[in-house]
Amino acid sequence: MFKKIQEFQERLPDQHKDLAKYTLHLFEAIDKLNEEHRRLVAVNAVAGISPDPTEETSFQEHLAELKHIIFQELEKTAEDIEHKGDKNWNKHFKDGVDR
Repeated sequence: MFKKIQEFQERLPDQHKDLAKYTLHLFEAIDKLNEEHRRLVAVNAVAGISPDPTEETSFQEHLAELKHIIFQELEKTAEDIEHKGDKNWNKHFKDGVDR
């Protein structure tokens, strides 16, 4: 996923490269949250508290889905930026993109 974000950063014009950087920061924050969650589960396991496998699976699936949604929105934004000024392009975001 990080490689794809770097590819988008290369595709975007200079004034929009910060979008890819921001997305990368979001992914790093999600990974940090996941790591903190794993530590909490490990501490609880040492204390004899077993994690609920269903809840753990759901948590991991939600984080993966969140990353996927963020990446999809970056992709749509990049497409709108690439097609800015193209009157035949159907925008993903009706409010448009600046610059």
